[in-house]
Amino acid sequence: MTERSAGPTLPDGVDDARYRQLRDLMRLSVLRIWRADRVIAGVDVWSVVDEAWSSMAESGFRSAGPFEPFALAVAQNKAIDALKRAEARRRVRSLEETIGTGLVLADTVAGSAGAESEYLDEQEHLETIQQLSLAQQAIGAALTPTEREVFVAVQMHGKSRAAVGRELDPPVTGQRVGQIVAAATIKIRSYIEGRGDD
Repeated sequence: MTERSAGPTLPDGVDDARYRQLRDLMRLSVLRIWRADRVIAGVDVWSVVDEAWSSMAESGFRSAGPFEPFALAVAQNKAIDALKRAEARRRVRSLEETIGTGLVLADTVAGSAGAESEYLDEQEHLETIQQLSLAQQAIGAALTPTEREVFVAVQMHGKSRAAVGRELDPPVTGQRVGQIVAAATIKIRSYIEGRGDD
């Protein structure tokens, strides 16, 4: 899947560069819900972002407030919907399976009530996603390759420090991995604090 839709419809005031920035932020919004960059129920992160963008385009990009927080909330709602669909599939039942008197499972799986009604404080959500974006930049820009590898393995993939230490070349102890993660965390915080003032 590519990171960009072919020939996207853009709302007023959003140019191609801003569109790419919004898509990256929407991706982070989805990742925040999914807690990992993976395929869920046959749907990847970029598919959810595309689905959210298409949904907004179908409604003419109408939002009750600023567009950016609205777009992030729509992406988050689509991510929640994908998780709910995956959970329904895990139960080994079809969403179209009849469950009683004329009801189907899809009728009982709660969907998203909508971006505006579910997220009263969209600005807080926007700030969280911007912090995640800065953290992602910091991981790429402020950390050495070894720090990046160790930090991502421990903090994002949940691997044990000892296991990560054994995989490094040369191998190191779990205690040393902990020190590397602590140093990386300090670098990431410093990067974010330095950029937060901009």
